[in-house]
Amino acid sequence: MSDFIRMHQLGFSESEIESFNQIKIEYNKRASNILKKSREDSKKSQCYICGKDSSSFCNSHSVPRYCLEHIALNGRVYYSGNLVDTPMFDKEKGVNEAGTFRIICRNCDSTVFSDYENPENYSNVPTDKMLSQMAMKNYLKNISKRELEISLYNNLSEMSGNDLSQQQIINELDLNEYINGFEYAKKASESKWNNNYYLFYYEILDYVVPIAFQNNVSLVGDLEGGVINNIYHSSADYVLKDIHICVFPLKNTSVVLMFIKNGESRYRAFFKQFKRLSVNEKLKVINYILFSYSEDVFIYGGLADSLLKDERLKLVAKQTPIAIADSPFFDPLAQALKTFDLNKRSTIPNLLDENYKVR
Repeated sequence: MSDFIRMHQLGFSESEIESFNQIKIEYNKRASNILKKSREDSKKSQCYICGKDSSSFCNSHSVPRYCLEHIALNGRVYYSGNLVDTPMFDKEKGVNEAGTFRIICRNCDSTVFSDYENPENYSNVPTDKMLSQMAMKNYLKNISKRELEISLYNNLSEMSGNDLSQQQIINELDLNEYINGFEYAKKASESKWNNNYYLFYYEILDYVVPIAFQNNVSLVGDLEGGVINNIYHSSADYVLKDIHICVFPLKNTSVVLMFIKNGESRYRAFFKQFKRLSVNEKLKVINYILFSYSEDVFIYGGLADSLLKDERLKLVAKQTPIAIADSPFFDPLAQALKTFDLNKRSTIPNLLDENYKVR
């Protein structure tokens, strides 16, 4: 039945882009108004970490600012969302606005993440406390994003009259998972024990990679076609298990690492398969995961022009887990495993390879 299934891809066709350009001014005006209202609707009055009242929140970076500065060109970076051919968004962002969110106070932003945001701490293997701080930041960014989306969908539903309740159910489930992940990470950061997270990959590269990344993703399958997360599971009790990935370009070197919450069993087979690979193949796997699962990879501007035209990379970046079928009898999970197959890692440029280093 796989012949009847295809996975929805992001992006616009050339004709759709041409049509959009004709209404761009009006669209931008309406989009700006609804986004402004949605931001106001989702705005909290208390810091998400300390719980204290705050009238204004810090412009927090999801990736340490100094990492972005190391790959910035004229103070600006590109991001992988531009590979999707969507004309509504700017192709580059200033370092000040790249990957930022506003739900914590300035004091928490400057103190809570001080261990992991100190580049001198990466000469040794990151501590459990550093990993917990990374996880906190990842969940905070996703909480902020999902709360905004919930407000946005409410406003879109009110404006259009369309029923978006099913999507809102998914958004609420995602938000609850992010909140639970954040609460675990926060407790771990304050714990005296060092067994809250399992760091299964840590590599120091002796060159500066042209990308920066920090987030958590839920892998669909492992390197041998085994299922890690059934993203189509119908039960609300089924929780997706995520993996945290960080790529930090430093002054003269780069750090690449992956970790999970300690005790998670779904990734065991993946760990064993991954450990058998050479360093170069491991970097290819990570590179493929970043571009196939996330739109939040920040890219060195000196490479952006050629990369944004790379059709292989664009095709991978457009992938989504949304299955479209011409028959009610189909297995979306089987198709998702093919779509996100990590064995296709050599089909796209490996930006973690030394050949792409920032010179």
